[in-house]
Amino acid sequence: MWLRESAWTRFQLREDLIRKHQIIFEGVPRAGKCKPLDVVYVEPQISTCCYGGVDQSHEFHSHPLQPLQIPSPDTFVSLNNLFRLQKADGSPVRTVLTTGIPGIGMSVSVAKFCLDWAKMQANRDLQFVIKLSFHSLWNLRNQNLPSPKYSIMEVIKYYHPECKDMRHLDKEDCKFLIIMDSFDCYQAPLDWENSPVINDNYTQAHLDILIVNILRGTVLQGALIWILGRRAAVSQIPSNLIDMVTEIHGFSDEMKDDFLRRRFSDAEQATNILEHYKRLPTLCMLACQPFVCWMIATVFERCYRSYQDYGENPPRLTPFYIHILVVQTNRRLMFYYGKQENNLKWSEDDKQMLIKMGYMAFKMMERKTSVFYEEDVKECGLNLTEVAVFSGLCTELPAAASDRRRTFCFIHFTFQEFMAALYVFKTFHIDNKNVLDSHRTLHIFKNHQNKSAALLQSALDRTLSSPLGDYDMFLRFLCGLLSPACHDKLLSGFLFPHNTPTVAGREKMQQLLEKKIQTAPADRVRNLQECLREMIQEDD
Repeated sequence: MWLRESAWTRFQLREDLIRKHQIIFEGVPRAGKCKPLDVVYVEPQISTCCYGGVDQSHEFHSHPLQPLQIPSPDTFVSLNNLFRLQKADGSPVRTVLTTGIPGIGMSVSVAKFCLDWAKMQANRDLQFVIKLSFHSLWNLRNQNLPSPKYSIMEVIKYYHPECKDMRHLDKEDCKFLIIMDSFDCYQAPLDWENSPVINDNYTQAHLDILIVNILRGTVLQGALIWILGRRAAVSQIPSNLIDMVTEIHGFSDEMKDDFLRRRFSDAEQATNILEHYKRLPTLCMLACQPFVCWMIATVFERCYRSYQDYGENPPRLTPFYIHILVVQTNRRLMFYYGKQENNLKWSEDDKQMLIKMGYMAFKMMERKTSVFYEEDVKECGLNLTEVAVFSGLCTELPAAASDRRRTFCFIHFTFQEFMAALYVFKTFHIDNKNVLDSHRTLHIFKNHQNKSAALLQSALDRTLSSPLGDYDMFLRFLCGLLSPACHDKLLSGFLFPHNTPTVAGREKMQQLLEKKIQTAPADRVRNLQECLREMIQEDD
């Protein structure tokens, strides 16, 4: 009898997973903006060696400031083989933790794993795959229900009504998987040492206690457990509760092309976008992140549709980084704070957080470092969780054996440079200050054109006096932000009020750059030309 009931429950569970995951919404979910997951999915590289997952390649820096190890291909494992891994002693893993930088594709990987199982295309040895997202558990925790206590069976039934009777999970020969993704959404501290032990699936307890006991293995004792989350959040889980840690490393060059081609039924359009983004070396490096690949497809498809002659010039970098900043900030408001799509107005606190992150990035550049610590975050008046988990712009790095301090960095060094430029630009545009030159105050210039030229001159002086090109990309972003096409069209209504005047004196700044191009050392000319293009090109 129970076998028949088990088969019926499994069928209903498969149907539910197919319904939920056969279509994918990417970026900030919007009605009608969805695609079949099986059509567009490209599996990223997943490694059993966890070095932080940050790509250190850079257009100007051949040697990273803080070198990180890179996993070798023989450490890669396929998504559907995660629970065929073995511990060091050769025994099978029970609990797998998967992490990665923001935008690397953890949620999409979970959806594909569920869909493959539901369609009986992989992991057919699993009788049940049950998803208990930490995002959903956090929402349940905050509901004003009569009782704050639940048994794990009640929680499963709450989120999977089709699982009316899950006594099958008590059977010793029942092999099943519990997927708990988005650990970073569960914002309550968990007491790993002192939470009372629960030894069965029917005892009611607070959700915090249930979660601890699931990972301990005392609740759902026969379950395989897959936990996913950003490193700064999952680092609180005691290592003795995890059998295997894996890290998603994103796309290879071939995967990037495959990802983009899958999104367009028009082969010519796909080729145009592929060729277009590859004209920017920095964008090619950044595209290893699936989220950035999606942004490339979305932004450039719109540009080709909106501008008749689009594609004659290479794309500009600054607008693309602004798009990423806006999307990640909006995702933060929706995912962690429950804001609706039609209510994504940035508060003053949201804006100040970004500017303070920019200030921290700027100070890091001055110190010639690409990593920061908890004390750096506090000195800038920032909250560590907001920066390292919620912002979508930073990540935690594995702790070095010689230094047990928690170490963090931006998701790519160019984001540090972009945020530093954003801070300098905002301080100039809104506060009327030139932080690049403490001896020069913008208030002495009555002519607004002279103010912007003075800021640019300070940036040029700093850039060209740095023989290693430490400020080359920073200058490019600053020039891009000085263009009304960026600070007025793209940031107005988000970081700046709609009625904020545009920066004056672009013609004078253009003349300054053109003159500098003629006199600069040969090895600096190319970047200065790119800076000029960032400032005056307006087709994106």
